[in-house]
Amino acid sequence: MQRPKKDFRQIGALLVEAGYITQPQLQSAIEAQKRTRRRLGETLVDLGLVSELGIAVALSTQLGIPFIDFETAVADPSAIELIPERLCEKHAIFPLNLEKGTLTVVMADPLNFEALKDIGFAIDRNFEPAVSTATEIKKAIKRYYHLSGPVHEILEKMGAGVVEVLPDRVEPSEVEDAGKSDSPPIIRMVNNIISAAVRNRASDVHIEPRKKNVAVRERVDGLLVDVLDLPKWVQGSVTSRVKILARLDIAEKRIPQDGRIKVRMEGREVDLRVSTLPIQYGESIVIRILDTGSNIPALSGIGLSEDGLKKAKAMVSKPQGLVLVTGPTGSGKTSTLYAMINEVKRPSINIVSLEDPVEYELGDVKQVSINEKTGLTFAYGLRSVLRQDPDVIMVGEMRDQETAQIAMQSSLTGHLVLSTLHTNTAAAAVTRLRNMGIQPYLIASSINGIVAQRLVRKLCLKCKEPHRPTDEDLVKLGLKKSTGTVFFSARGCAECRNTGYRGRAGVFEVLAFNARIRELIAEGAAEDAIMKAAVDGGLRFISEDGAGKARAGVTSIEELLRVLYVDADETLKSCGHCGEYVKPDYMSCPYCGCLLSDRCPDCGRAKEKGWKFCPWCRR
Repeated sequence: MQRPKKDFRQIGALLVEAGYITQPQLQSAIEAQKRTRRRLGETLVDLGLVSELGIAVALSTQLGIPFIDFETAVADPSAIELIPERLCEKHAIFPLNLEKGTLTVVMADPLNFEALKDIGFAIDRNFEPAVSTATEIKKAIKRYYHLSGPVHEILEKMGAGVVEVLPDRVEPSEVEDAGKSDSPPIIRMVNNIISAAVRNRASDVHIEPRKKNVAVRERVDGLLVDVLDLPKWVQGSVTSRVKILARLDIAEKRIPQDGRIKVRMEGREVDLRVSTLPIQYGESIVIRILDTGSNIPALSGIGLSEDGLKKAKAMVSKPQGLVLVTGPTGSGKTSTLYAMINEVKRPSINIVSLEDPVEYELGDVKQVSINEKTGLTFAYGLRSVLRQDPDVIMVGEMRDQETAQIAMQSSLTGHLVLSTLHTNTAAAAVTRLRNMGIQPYLIASSINGIVAQRLVRKLCLKCKEPHRPTDEDLVKLGLKKSTGTVFFSARGCAECRNTGYRGRAGVFEVLAFNARIRELIAEGAAEDAIMKAAVDGGLRFISEDGAGKARAGVTSIEELLRVLYVDADETLKSCGHCGEYVKPDYMSCPYCGCLLSDRCPDCGRAKEKGWKFCPWCRR
């Protein structure tokens, strides 16, 4: 805590300069002080000439010590343990926080030498004074030393939840020792926050300290939702409780920390990943919820189209090769990998997965949890896995050249390798691998196929209503300008918490490698050329798959436009036969089958009808 500069002028002069009192009022107070023999500040307050706040601010300036505003201050539970309540009440003092072994004590009168002496006897450590008003200090004593009373009022407004912390994460003795700094109501408060998030199908819980409150938000179906505002005075206790459960250092508040908690709720086990980050008003906490006991989806149940499912099954049915799933963070890539493992899993093969962290428990699969702190990285783990006689290897993410190189070499030596990359499209994965330093010939020969995906929110079945989107929005997604198709939009009801959506579905782009695509990659062709060859081979763009789900009433046009990036330069053209809008690279209309382009007699690739020169070979 940074100290303000000292001002060695008398407190009366400081109050006059600040405009709290006039010079005649100061003289009057000095004469009254001589009669009562009390401190000047107390005399000014008794005479009604200045407020407690004015005196506290003036003392802060005069003595060069911090002024504490209890509306925004965060009390440390470990600091409160150090000074008894009776001593705080006797001298109007309050232990605020403990940092680097030094205790900050807030005092109404920092010049009270008897109080300073008693504090020195009570604690066996250094301390620094701060100042606030006596009224605010008394409120803080009543609130923090009897925390259960005010917290019970908050708990009455929250839904009850039972969370059992499993002992492989936190020892029972540690939880009991934590009782001194975490009263039972605070424990119940944290339990309620976690249990409510699991009930609401949240993937993450954000506990965010703000200037005068603590916001609790949940990420449900990909979007953050405000669920609770907690008073500022519970911040320290809630933070300490979560950090104790995750086995983090409570005293360390200046650097980010990561930990894990394993709990049991309603008969099922749930893993919680905890991350803390020091921000302006305290430590921000994000809890990632991993329901390891959830049912693992089948490949046919993740939302692939009939053609996409056929291609995906063909990719993973091969005994060797690399299958990639791409998309941004939170797009469901790992769930697709699990579905692929479900597709190939059988007793006669050995499957090993490298994950960070393990999100689902897979029977008959050897699951390895990556721990970079101990040196168990994806690359190191992959080398070790190759000595375990695997048939199928799942690598949670290819983050670097070394991991990608080993994975591709493994796929060429008789292993089926499944992994993920962060790219926006299927063809962009090839560019990403090149940028990582992988040779084009290795990419061309090792990859079976690439699946790009996003997650879109599904319309609530109980409240979705018919909706006509604008022609502009329809054209962006390659849909026909007509009223023939009925689309739906979100309205909102109690079932979906007034969002209009409940659950999520995948939209996909499945790029199966063929001889032409392998040839282009080996030659170092541009991404656009690879994509055009894929379109000739029957690729459906991710926006087309999304448009199909909008037609079926699974999601809305607005949701697709929120999630999918639509290239403004990708001008759609209308089929002269049926009027549907199709991608410019299509050789034939996918709706009515009429030809939209010819094939070049020299290179065999699709070109627009009537073009004098082929855009590919320039002949």
